[in-house]
Amino acid sequence: YHVEDEETDQRPFKCILDVGLQTTAVGHRMWGALKGAVDGGLHIPHTNKKFPGFKPAEEKGQEAEYDAEAHKEKIFGAHVKEYMEMLEEEDPTKYEAHFAKFIAEDINGEKLEEMYTEAHEKIKEDPEYEPAEKKGITHTREADQITSSDGTEHVRSKKIGLEARRAKVAEKIAAAQAKLMEEDDDE
Repeated sequence: YHVEDEETDQRPFKCILDVGLQTTAVGHRMWGALKGAVDGGLHIPHTNKKFPGFKPAEEKGQEAEYDAEAHKEKIFGAHVKEYMEMLEEEDPTKYEAHFAKFIAEDINGEKLEEMYTEAHEKIKEDPEYEPAEKKGITHTREADQITSSDGTEHVRSKKIGLEARRAKVAEKIAAAQAKLMEEDDDE
């Protein structure tokens, strides 16, 4: 997957994938993000060992296999399609609960690949990120009670500052010392 040097002046942007504390399990979604970035033209040194469809060599000296078709099926949701069809047959109520939005949009297992293909085409047409419109909800706080303009209410403890915490601790220490002094006087 290293990009071959061409005779052009411009080279692809080279990146290094930093997964941080993420577990690098086979088939993890971060490998999908890596694949998308590489397909998008970034030069990211990697191997395909963690991609879906990779089968390591069974014995020494044999070649490892990478099934790109299995990876493509994973990208286009074939595993979700199988799960949808299995749930639809075995537990229709669970199917309706899990895939309620798909059902509302008239998307079944057969239309799933078409949906993903359409999404990929839209991303290719206009890859610019457009933030969602803000809902204009305002929040007001009265002590620990937070009321939103949409009518929801929440209870959240208010953080106190460093000085207030220190004063609170000093007050507790003074109260404990006074209690000990009182007990000593009683004896």
